[in-house]
Amino acid sequence: MNKLFYIPLLYVPLFFFNLNINSSIAIENSSNEDRTTERITKIMIKGGKAISRKKIKESMATEFPSIKPWVKKPEFHEEILKDDMIRIKNLYNKNGYYDATAKYELKYSKEGNTVEIEINISEGKPVILTELNLNYKGEISELTRKKIIESIPLKVNETFSQLNYEITKNVISNNLSDEGHPKAEVLGEALVNRREKRVKASFTIIPGQLYKFGKINIEGNEKVKTDLIKREILYKRGKIYSLQKVNDTEAKLFQLGFFRSVIIDTNFNDQERFADTVIRVSERKLGTVKIGAGFGTEDKLRGQIIWIERNLFGSGRTLLTSVKASFITQRFQTQIIQPYIIGRNSDLSINLDVERDDVPSFEGFTLINTLRISKRFKDIYNAFGAFNIQFAKVQSSNVRTPEEESRGDFFLTFINGAIERFTTDSILNPTSGTSISVGLESSSKAIGSDVNYVKGIIDLRGFKALSNVVFAKRISIGVIQPFGSTETLDIPIFKRFFAGGSNSMRGFPFQKLGPLNRKDEPLGGNSLLIASFETRFPLYKDLGGVIFFDYGNVYTKQWDFGFGDIKYAPGIGLRYNTLIGPIRFDVGYALNPEPGINRFQYWISIGQAF
Repeated sequence: MNKLFYIPLLYVPLFFFNLNINSSIAIENSSNEDRTTERITKIMIKGGKAISRKKIKESMATEFPSIKPWVKKPEFHEEILKDDMIRIKNLYNKNGYYDATAKYELKYSKEGNTVEIEINISEGKPVILTELNLNYKGEISELTRKKIIESIPLKVNETFSQLNYEITKNVISNNLSDEGHPKAEVLGEALVNRREKRVKASFTIIPGQLYKFGKINIEGNEKVKTDLIKREILYKRGKIYSLQKVNDTEAKLFQLGFFRSVIIDTNFNDQERFADTVIRVSERKLGTVKIGAGFGTEDKLRGQIIWIERNLFGSGRTLLTSVKASFITQRFQTQIIQPYIIGRNSDLSINLDVERDDVPSFEGFTLINTLRISKRFKDIYNAFGAFNIQFAKVQSSNVRTPEEESRGDFFLTFINGAIERFTTDSILNPTSGTSISVGLESSSKAIGSDVNYVKGIIDLRGFKALSNVVFAKRISIGVIQPFGSTETLDIPIFKRFFAGGSNSMRGFPFQKLGPLNRKDEPLGGNSLLIASFETRFPLYKDLGGVIFFDYGNVYTKQWDFGFGDIKYAPGIGLRYNTLIGPIRFDVGYALNPEPGINRFQYWISIGQAF
């Protein structure tokens, strides 16, 4: 009787359990097939000020809808959004806002297939660092202590951040490693009083032994002399150990171009307190050939072949020979570069350039021989000075007077130089920093030249990124001052200033901004004022857009900056980012051109306009 009673109780419920599972699956599948996918049309973030919208977006898994109308709106998943509220709260916690909360509200369309999301953030009050203690368990110099205090991100009476707390430990370790204590320990403790919104942080710093550089061994070099490697090493035996100097030495050796790889291994001798280093290099082929081709609106098709021979005659010299050709310029250049001419980061170069130009202003041939010395210092400064001998034959040019037309051959000797300061984050596509260049050139009959003049130019550029938008500004001012028996119109046409084109005033044809003759051909001038402002922004993946405003002019006489004659050219453009720089398409519109100049100009090139 008991068995007959229990058997149904065991099996019947199991039967219904399996039936319910299968039924549930069927219903769910049917629901997914019939339900319309909900898509996000708008996400608004309100209330948060301490943390940027960009960082909040980066912390979320929910995809934000694009402002581009052709991009499909992202799908909405409420479970992901719920988790995002936790992620936002954690983000605020890490930045010292422990009472922060994040909530959301949903607003569906009448059809129910789209939704707007409003995220409301209540930050609360941050916790403040009221006390910071650095306890040293060992001897370190006062200079090192000062560097640590100045470099740590945690500051008393400012908001306490868990991120800055962790960064502080790393900064202290790095400072000690750069001052001879590579095995230092940093122990930290933070006592948070959430009720009173204050924090006490303390760090116990155990610097450990003081190390000095010991033996330096070099391995792997066969063709490159050991002495060439040694002169690039930024540390010496017996000097205080510095991890930064080791890393910088590694980078400098690789930048020589002689090696495929450079690795510096450090072995610490705890008994003698020496840091022995082994520099292991792997040499590359010292001779290379580069072939390139391109297209630009001004020069049409262009191509180049470059041959580079490194470590010429085993002395670290470089031989560079190139042939470049386009529809407006053909050029042959050979250059020998001798490094270390006046110490580190300096070189002496001897150049021979043979060039033929066929540009709107003139057609001619020129040969230039240059002796140049350059020096780089403090990583952001560069200076050079050069002596040049130039022979030019102007076969045809745009002229004003019969006297100009009679001058076809020129022999010039001139000295030129420049001081440059670069803090930009990129050469090809800068997004931050500044660039300042001041150049001067002087030619005189006293040293055999046909003309007397002093030519100066100042170029200023600045870049600032806000979110994904880059604001760029450039201004160039130049003057050519003749002296002695040389008059304004005696300056050779190939030395005058020209503007207009893809890299200056994009609303004007190439070289056709400024003085023109009766045939609307460019004459150039002795004064230059060109400026540009750009706003660069992303559109889709590697495709970006640009809105620009160019203005300026070229003036016949020196120091003749007539502001009433300034020309203006707004425009728009597209950029497609590649490994060799952005491919550029610009459309410029001249607001006040000279008669006969087409207001619309189109430009295709590689690289930013500035």
